Amino acid sequence: MYRPIVNISIYLFLSICLFPLMESYKPCSDRTKRRRIAAEVAKHLSQLDTVPNELAADNNCVFVGHLNTEILYSHEQDCDTDVSSLVDEQYLSESDISTDNDDGTIINDSTNITADFISLSENSDEDNLAENTEWIARPIYQDSDSDGDVDDTDNVSLREQLVNWKTQHNISLAAMSDLLCILQKTNPELPKDARTLLQTQRTIATRTLAGGDYYYFGVKYWLAIILNSSESNVSELHLHVNIDGIPLFNSSNTSLWPILGYVKEIGRKPFPIAIYCSSSKPNCLDAYLSDFISEMKDLESTGFIFCGRLYTVRLGVVICDAPARAFVKCIKPHTAYNSCERCSQRGEWCDKIILPDLSASKRTDETFRSALDADHHVGVSPFTQLSCGLVSDFPLDYMHLVCLGVVRRLLHLWIHGPRCTRMSHNQLASISSLLQAMHPHIPCDFSRKPRSLFEYKHWKATELRLFLLYTGPVSLKGLLPPDLYANFLDLSVAVRLLLCHSSCIRYADFAENLLKYFVSCFCKLYGKNQLVYNVHSLIHLADDAKQHGALDHVSSFPFESYLGRLKKLVHRPKQPCIQIVRRIFEGHCQPTNAVVDNCQVHFKKPHMEGPLPLPYVHCLQYKIYQDSKLSLSTIQGDNCCEIEGKVGIIKNILQDPSKNAYVVFEEFESISPFFTEPLDSALLTIFSVEKLSGIRRVIALPTAVTKCMMLPFRDRFVVLSQIHCE
Repeated sequence: MYRPIVNISIYLFLSICLFPLMESYKPCSDRTKRRRIAAEVAKHLSQLDTVPNELAADNNCVFVGHLNTEILYSHEQDCDTDVSSLVDEQYLSESDISTDNDDGTIINDSTNITADFISLSENSDEDNLAENTEWIARPIYQDSDSDGDVDDTDNVSLREQLVNWKTQHNISLAAMSDLLCILQKTNPELPKDARTLLQTQRTIATRTLAGGDYYYFGVKYWLAIILNSSESNVSELHLHVNIDGIPLFNSSNTSLWPILGYVKEIGRKPFPIAIYCSSSKPNCLDAYLSDFISEMKDLESTGFIFCGRLYTVRLGVVICDAPARAFVKCIKPHTAYNSCERCSQRGEWCDKIILPDLSASKRTDETFRSALDADHHVGVSPFTQLSCGLVSDFPLDYMHLVCLGVVRRLLHLWIHGPRCTRMSHNQLASISSLLQAMHPHIPCDFSRKPRSLFEYKHWKATELRLFLLYTGPVSLKGLLPPDLYANFLDLSVAVRLLLCHSSCIRYADFAENLLKYFVSCFCKLYGKNQLVYNVHSLIHLADDAKQHGALDHVSSFPFESYLGRLKKLVHRPKQPCIQIVRRIFEGHCQPTNAVVDNCQVHFKKPHMEGPLPLPYVHCLQYKIYQDSKLSLSTIQGDNCCEIEGKVGIIKNILQDPSKNAYVVFEEFESISPFFTEPLDSALLTIFSVEKLSGIRRVIALPTAVTKCMMLPFRDRFVVLSQIHCE
């Protein structure tokens, strides 16, 4: 079959002929433009059907596709012509570029001729074009898949792909077995049963202990797996441990009480040290913790040897909510008179137990071990056998204390509280409308979007955190009474200071005083009977930041997510402990499953929409850039950031032939602090912005980039630095 060859001269001929046509079609829609151009191209190509033989034989090079496409050679001879410069000189006409009035930078804001050729080849009538030529768009440098990511599936066997798919999506064994029966017809090497494919252990040696089914994996088991898959060079490992319970079913009391942990120096990927299932929490704490305490004592004394290298292992912190902390520390619960874990005051009765004293003497690790306050203890904790501090190394979890505790209490007081603090239905509806209007402005790092205030009882901890730190200060301003708003802002600023890695130590004392001021004002605004355990414990949060750094380092957020994943491994009520252990041995919920390649950079969603500065016309354009720490995009919600101290918008993402990344960045011209009390918001990277400057700069990545959230506020926007990712 004769296939005509389109060389450079023919391409130039088509460009010259079609360029006036492109100008005349500008008022038309894209669909009409493509249809008309398709007819013109077919007409011109039909005239070129009789190509001279010598021209057909001279097939040294064929130009195909867009500016950012390669030159294909039909044989292996070298070509010294710099085709990229030829393209830049001949195909960048004045209509393809626009000059920025402010800085004179030439920006490619419109789709050029060759981009229309690509659209033509993809969307026009293929029957008319197939008889004359074949259009192929192939980038100069591209990765294996369409999004620019490296695809290694060819190097992975079908068995491994099926196992990874099963564990990633938590497919049941029955469904997996049915799929294998279908696949085996064309792949006879596959087994028929999913248990054979996954090498499921048939016998799991669980024990009946502390009133429930118990299985102990051990710390050493997971340390060997993690160190084998990690490239960390640290020699001292600190283990963060979580103990908490979660119900497995809605129709029964069966609950899961695992001992979870992660190594602080090697990511925050939890693993199960022990699995315990029962109809209630463990009835004997010593038996429940005996294996873990014994192993930790051994690790603290002798260390852990892996691949001939000795690692020092220490128990860093034990992260629990208030009831679980009282359980494992053997102290009075949070509803008792002597419930405060940080100060030795005795509570008062005011329709409930309250803790009004803000200056009581603080507890220390020494006074706790010596049990000087006998009314605070109900027994001797097994953790006294280890070297950890029973006060300093049991931090107050801000997820339960602040988000699920204080923030939810504030919402309740605004909606159902006394008349002096309760908002009207119109105010609540207005705030809810503003929250819902913020949906498209929330970055992809946040899996949950804002919901109506009327659904606050169903809000999860991540939604309450989003409201406290980001959406609340913006949506409440002008609608919440000034004194209540100022009190809420005190809490938001103090918690933000303690969550930010760069400010938690520098401003720890200021945050501590601000939290004390918040509690005292909270008492005046909402009543003395609101000074319950959660509200009082706010004054001790800064101590944890001074001891362990940002509060996110010692929060339950990663453990709560992992508990949800463990719960999904149970498919039937019979023997839930054995089910979970089997699934873990099959590869589910492994700490190495979520490990990100720190060297891998992903470019996604290629486009040709610009803006493209003239010196970078050789670069590919993308809408999304991702690495191990950052995700940037030109899409609304993920395009606002702070670069080199300037706040602005990402207009484009570029990649040059050497795989270097760049962003086209345009900063805001008008920028001012969003609030000045209790602290200048500029110190927190919170600004009120409007009007882009029009000056676009190209900045190489990686550089100092802080991702921000840009929320609408009246006739402008509020930019808040993003201090964490979900």
